[in-house]
Amino acid sequence: MSGVEDLIRAGEGVELEFKKSLAEKDEILKTITAFSNTRGGTILVGVDDSGNVIGVDLRKGEIEDFENSINQLIEPKVYPDFQIVSHQGKLVLKIDVKEGFNKPYFYRGACYIRKEKVTRRLDRDGILELVSHKVSFDSIIFEGECEISNRLIEDFLKKAGERRGMRIESTEPTIVLKKLNLMDRGKLRNGAVLLFSEECSSHFPQAVIKIGYFKNEEALDEAVIEGPIQRQVEEAMEFVQKHIGKGYLVRGLERVETWEYPLEAVREALVNAVLHRDYFSNSPISVKIGDFGIIVENPGELPPPLEIEDLSKEHPSIPRNPLISRVFFYMGYFEEWGSGTLRMIKLLRNAGLPNPEFSQSKGFFKTWIRSLKSLESELNENEKMLFDFIKSRRTVSRKDCELLLKLSERSIRRYLSKLEKIGLIKKVGKGKQVFYESTIV
Repeated sequence: MSGVEDLIRAGEGVELEFKKSLAEKDEILKTITAFSNTRGGTILVGVDDSGNVIGVDLRKGEIEDFENSINQLIEPKVYPDFQIVSHQGKLVLKIDVKEGFNKPYFYRGACYIRKEKVTRRLDRDGILELVSHKVSFDSIIFEGECEISNRLIEDFLKKAGERRGMRIESTEPTIVLKKLNLMDRGKLRNGAVLLFSEECSSHFPQAVIKIGYFKNEEALDEAVIEGPIQRQVEEAMEFVQKHIGKGYLVRGLERVETWEYPLEAVREALVNAVLHRDYFSNSPISVKIGDFGIIVENPGELPPPLEIEDLSKEHPSIPRNPLISRVFFYMGYFEEWGSGTLRMIKLLRNAGLPNPEFSQSKGFFKTWIRSLKSLESELNENEKMLFDFIKSRRTVSRKDCELLLKLSERSIRRYLSKLEKIGLIKKVGKGKQVFYESTIV
């Protein structure tokens, strides 16, 4: 229902409010805030509570003044659409408010939601609940025209069937997208465009991977990978394989292909970046390959309450983009929710490489799969000798290290602390039974 007459006939409700004039400024601003925190909605100014059109008399610049009040008094910023329409020979001001993606919204420090046809102020617990149900980018209704690819839908169904035993009886895109909650009331969600449109990166220019191979800080090969996000992961993997070392191991009569870095660990880093990135940010995902290893950086820090140290132990899964994450799970891109970083650590250790380094700063999250060369370049001669000694033994004590290097207890403690901090060794045991062992096989 887009016309004023249809809206009035429907009556006030969760998504519709009548106001006589802009003189009810305080109540209108509360309702704009409530719509932003709920499902969006429309305010008709110039209509009384009974649905009678009384018209609105607007002085010059009044709408601009009202927009300024919205900008000054509602946080975060909201941007309603204002339209003056004629109905029954009278003017009605139609204010359309979209559901916000940066909830909660506040008016003069208070938070409001829409409950049936009433605007209600939330208490502390209500605000916390609203934060926990914050709208994700992939769930927002896509504004615009977009063609969904039948081939991409069929590829999804094939992989989901083979890897997860998932069965959807129809290959009709609309039916599949509804099953995946990627459509709402006949409209696509952003997640559908990211996954199943060949023009994904045209609609969302930030949804790309910038990847490069570097030698002494000089880029020798670069690419911008566009298109459906699952294909971006595959093309990024192809680029990585082109620029990392490859060899072979002979096992019995079989020759086994080996890589400088375990491919599944690299894939985990790329999948995590694509699924957990902040798509509201205009920045792309960045991947750099070189003597230092592989660095994958995406916009979007860890969602609270997760901290960096949680990533090296069992932790809850808090997906920033739950709809596209679920599709990736069905397609077999990861095995268990919340296990990606632990699997990456295990894969790297089994390959004789140090643990990945996770960090975040200024709105970005970084995964660094380090090369042994990059780590060892940070060691002085005594530290290198100490590391080689620990690596050659199953476990060593601090006393063993003192005897080897003939240095003071204080110096040995400092060296061991550094090796432990950068992930080359780990401490095992407690008290007097503390030993050190290499994390590198």
